[in-house]
Amino acid sequence: MAILGTHTMQPADEWDYDIDYNRWLPASDGLSENVAPNVSVSPEGLAVESVTRDYDNRRVKVWLSGGEDGTRYKVEVTTRSREGRVRQDEFFVIVRNF
Repeated sequence: MAILGTHTMQPADEWDYDIDYNRWLPASDGLSENVAPNVSVSPEGLAVESVTRDYDNRRVKVWLSGGEDGTRYKVEVTTRSREGRVRQDEFFVIVRNF
C-alpha cells in the first residue's frame, strides 16, 4: 500500500486524481480489463463521480466532488492487474470552503 499524499478541494469542486502504475507494473503486465478498480471513501460525504482506466498509460483516474467543509476524507483505490497483481493506494482529501 502506498500513501499518495493529501489534497485540498472546495465543496463545489469536481476534481480528478490520477494514479500512475508504471513503476509498480512490469512491462509484461497492465491494468485488468475484467476487474474495475474499487474506490472507497471514508467518512461518507465525498462523492466518487467516476473511475476510468487509461490502459495505454497504465493510469487510473478518480473523479471526486462535494464533501463537508472542514472534513478530511481517506480515499482508497484497489486496482488489479491483468496478471493478477493487486495494489491498494490511499490519498487524503481535505474539503475547505475558502
